[in-house]
Amino acid sequence: MIGNRDIFLDRTDVSKFSFQLNHCGIQDCTPGYSYHIDSRPYHLIHFVLEGNGFFESGHRLIHIHAGQAFYIPAGVSARYYASLTDPWKYGWIGFYSNTANPFLTFLFGDENVISFQMPVGEVEKSLLSIISVTDSRIADYSQYDKSVFPGEQFTNILRLSDSLRVNSRMLDFFSVLLRFQIPEDSVNPRNDPPALQAKAYLDAHFNEPVRMQDVAASLNIHPNYLCAVFKKTYGQTPSDYLRSIRMAQASMLLLLTDHSVSMIAGSLGYANPFQFSAVFKSYYGLSPTAYRKKG
Repeated sequence: MIGNRDIFLDRTDVSKFSFQLNHCGIQDCTPGYSYHIDSRPYHLIHFVLEGNGFFESGHRLIHIHAGQAFYIPAGVSARYYASLTDPWKYGWIGFYSNTANPFLTFLFGDENVISFQMPVGEVEKSLLSIISVTDSRIADYSQYDKSVFPGEQFTNILRLSDSLRVNSRMLDFFSVLLRFQIPEDSVNPRNDPPALQAKAYLDAHFNEPVRMQDVAASLNIHPNYLCAVFKKTYGQTPSDYLRSIRMAQASMLLLLTDHSVSMIAGSLGYANPFQFSAVFKSYYGLSPTAYRKKG
């Protein structure tokens, strides 16, 4: 008999370790090109392949060049700009994952920017491999050339088998990236602070009816203490954060699907669609129906 066993995840809450691809792409930017990311329920990692630019997160403006990556966690807004003289080409992966996923901690620690050790060319080839699952034209390319693929050419994942393939290729890429980045003997999971654990809980359960008492109970702390440490860490209460990621998801579902308002409300943990509509209108200034028509 031959086989193997993952002792790293044995008897562990595996949901904390999971990844699911949302989207992936590569862009060769024009001088000064800027992009603003609103709060989203998925994480984003951008890998700078050529050139340089600036990443603005909170009150920090960070200069970033080829060979570096910047991380935008779920629920966080950010803006980034290409250089005027040497604009960057970057690739990105958007993915759903528990905020407390140890693999993210191993890669980024407490920082939002790293210099990645995996060769830039290999990073680009890995990203192209993910994209090629739904666009076979790219299979023969090891580099993205915007003159060959001009404009925005996005293809949707429409088959379950392709969903598994893109995710498996993303996971393989992450495994190689982690192997380059982290010495194997330094991988040692740590205890995360309560605010991060609470954020991870909300990221994982935002589509369910969630009470802050339940979040606090899962961490064995008082709800008032949870609110205090969460607000100190993230600048908003847990309830405000939960509302922001639900509304970001609601916005996408309204604009990208034809699901009914009632169905969207239920998928985001609202038992009452009227309550959802009231929260949505308070957040965006429009009812869900009006927001969909305007978009």
